[in-house]
Amino acid sequence: MQPASVGFQCPRCVDQGRASVRTPRTSFGAAVGPNQGAATKALMVALAAVYVLDLVTGGLLGNVAVMSNRAVAAGQLWRLVTAGFTSGGLIGLGMNLLVLWLAGRAIESELGGWRFVALYVVAGLGGSTLFFVLGPPFGSALAASAAVVGLLAANAIGKLKSQEDIRPDVGLLVLLVLYAVLVGFASFGWLTLVGGILVGALAGWVLAYAPRRQRGAIQLVGLLAICAVCLLAVLVKLSLF
Repeated sequence: MQPASVGFQCPRCVDQGRASVRTPRTSFGAAVGPNQGAATKALMVALAAVYVLDLVTGGLLGNVAVMSNRAVAAGQLWRLVTAGFTSGGLIGLGMNLLVLWLAGRAIESELGGWRFVALYVVAGLGGSTLFFVLGPPFGSALAASAAVVGLLAANAIGKLKSQEDIRPDVGLLVLLVLYAVLVGFASFGWLTLVGGILVGALAGWVLAYAPRRQRGAIQLVGLLAICAVCLLAVLVKLSLF
């Protein structure tokens, strides 16, 4: 028996009572509770590891991982995903790590670990896809920043569902795109940011507005559908070459 506010309760009754209580969930479906940011830290380690390995291999890793329209057209489709883990120089890496450290853990607490990582990958794919579809045939780009801003865009969708003011979020995203356009318009690298924001927001809508019943499965199917649309866009572009 276990002591209660009035008398005692049997352990089985206590367990049954706890099982009947629903776990509080965020707007994205993640369980409300302490979050150590494990997924955020894992992504930060992955970005740093890619940078270090690229240095160690004399740029070999970057050469096979960055987004290259010419290489993708030749069949190297993996670059559409691996580009989301390439940051370029130390400054680019530092900026991506800083945003992940400052905002990533809070976003992860809303999304949950697997949704956080999946959203990062899907947003990076969106950035690479738009660059391939609209960018120059021989252009190349880095897409880690696209994946990071995709997380911010999805978080804004979650705030929108919660009826929070998202004007600061939208303003930040617009400023980031404008800055990328101003400093590198000719390289078309800003297309990856636009793609990351658009696909990140779409994925955020899928995650935030999925019905509660079988929410996890619906969210997974929705994210896979977005990936399929990106792949279809790439295949259509390839057919035009």
